[in-house]
Amino acid sequence: MKYIKTLFLFTVLMCCFNLMAQTPQPPKGYKWVTNDKFTDEFEGNSLDTSKWYDRSPYWVDGRPPATFRDYSVSVKDGNLQIKNTVLEDDKKYNIAGGAVASVAKDALYGYFETRMKASSISMSSTFWLKNKPDTKECPFEVQELDIVEVVGQQKTGGDFRTKLRSNTHTFYTDCDGAKTVKSQKGVVTEINPPANEAYHVYGCWWVDANTIKIYLDGEYRTTMHPSTFFRETPFNKPMYMHLVTETYNWETPPTPEELADDSKNTTYYDWVRAYTLVPIK
Repeated sequence: MKYIKTLFLFTVLMCCFNLMAQTPQPPKGYKWVTNDKFTDEFEGNSLDTSKWYDRSPYWVDGRPPATFRDYSVSVKDGNLQIKNTVLEDDKKYNIAGGAVASVAKDALYGYFETRMKASSISMSSTFWLKNKPDTKECPFEVQELDIVEVVGQQKTGGDFRTKLRSNTHTFYTDCDGAKTVKSQKGVVTEINPPANEAYHVYGCWWVDANTIKIYLDGEYRTTMHPSTFFRETPFNKPMYMHLVTETYNWETPPTPEELADDSKNTTYYDWVRAYTLVPIK
């Protein structure tokens, strides 16, 4: 009995350690506190609709030839799963992907991470933050923070299977309707094992309006310093969270046979966690 109790205590402590080990060392005088609105262990057998939409209201249709369907999304075996399949009887789209979005839209600074295993088809497995324009008056900006975008099968595009590529984008629309994009790319880093062969923890410390640090499996990899069009509006807009599988216009889409293969067609999110810094009292 004593051995069992000791083993149980050790297991609990290791779980707590693993939870804490994913976050960077906080600044002196501060500690990380869980931001529950963007945190989910995906236990049980259904999506928590108080936290998540199973089809994003922020980006409804996606990019052809894939679109988003709520039936692509499920929670089982301790994972949020997005399964990509053939979509019949649609002239514009022929692939059903998925876009899970947070109900909350106020993610601003802090640490954001997910433990994810990508699918093994030529569609993305992603984790990112974005916002809608905060005004309808021109000109205006929209900002996007891409923590991870990976593709489990490379066909004609670049290597997004063993390379971690993180970005920020600022989309500017002037009063004539013309759109311009400013992007900041992080240093490309290795993913080993490849993103579709193992779970990895992809993390981002959004430090302030000009500093974003990217982490892989708890290790610091690169820093981005976003640029914007308006000096008075740095990268500081509250955002919603997206967990999305989509097609890219630079990569050949998966075939119907690949989409029918259940050993390849699904992205698995073990958990999503978010933290904010608070002063130690």
